[in-house]
Amino acid sequence: MTKHAIFLLTLAIAGCGDSKSGDTDTDTGTGTETGTATDNPTGTGTETGTGTETGTGTETGTESDTDTGAPTGTGGEQPVQVDASGCLPQCVEDVDAQTPTIETDCTVCDYDPVQHICAAIVKCESVMGVWTIPAGQEACFAVLWDDGSETPSEIDNLSQTCVEAGSNAQIEIVRTGEAPVGTFPAAICTWSTSPATDCPNL
Repeated sequence: MTKHAIFLLTLAIAGCGDSKSGDTDTDTGTGTETGTATDNPTGTGTETGTGTETGTGTETGTESDTDTGAPTGTGGEQPVQVDASGCLPQCVEDVDAQTPTIETDCTVCDYDPVQHICAAIVKCESVMGVWTIPAGQEACFAVLWDDGSETPSEIDNLSQTCVEAGSNAQIEIVRTGEAPVGTFPAAICTWSTSPATDCPNL
């Protein structure tokens, strides 16, 4: 065997021992990603929004145009405020032209402008020439209409203030005490259809 052949044989034997048993790059990283990413949202979001909007639109707002308790008067007029003088600012109708006196048709009340309630006041009784509150009542009213020339009695006479103002009717209220707080006296009458004739100076 030549020297060259022996040298090659030696190299071959030496190469067989280089099996690099340490480099077992067997990546045993068992990457079995067991993350159970089950996208099933277990949030039982059964949105049972019981928003049963029972909009039973029964609007019980008592916004009825009928003022509770307030007199509506002939023709549906609103109550006319009666000031301290009692002189009515509108001409009153004589509802019975067959009689020599003026027959009026008036309703008087204590009117609450906030609650729109009119507490009726009863008519006074004439007792010994004086307007008198009926038994069991706290107030009463009388309608004065005589300018001083119609009847011998003075109980129905208009005040000089009302005569000068041209009014043909005056409301007189008699009370046992004060008027209810927050109210004012008001009247509704059958108003004249010919005010220029019946109340020329009003």
